[in-house]
Amino acid sequence: MESEYKVFVDTNVIANWLIPTNVSHSEATNFMRLCFSGKIMPFVSSHSLTDLFYITRKHFTPNERFDFIRLLINSFAILPEDSTLFSEAIGLGSSDLEDALQIVCAERENVDFIVTENIKDFSLSSVPVLSIDSAIKKINS
Repeated sequence: MESEYKVFVDTNVIANWLIPTNVSHSEATNFMRLCFSGKIMPFVSSHSLTDLFYITRKHFTPNERFDFIRLLINSFAILPEDSTLFSEAIGLGSSDLEDALQIVCAERENVDFIVTENIKDFSLSSVPVLSIDSAIKKINS
């Protein structure tokens, strides 16, 4: 099955899927099913993997965390970050380097849209930004 959309997935979407107590867990789970189904081509920045490993440390054992990192590596395109990308991210003028890195990764890969629960944090993005629910509706339409 060929993917209709190239989608950059913000770290918080994956964290919401992994941690059942997060408010958007149900929506994030539905979205991640689409990522794993092959219906879309999901992308994530390389630093997101280490961020997720750290963020989930209170909820999962190291072996469990390595298992979901392996799942992501096998299911998502992992976008590398280099000195040029960091320079571009700093040049955006954002107060948040992590969000700026994700924006530049998404722009460099020419994805169709970014999925996040923090749309306001991506106001500098030239790539359209959608909430989880909006992304699900767009993908399923």
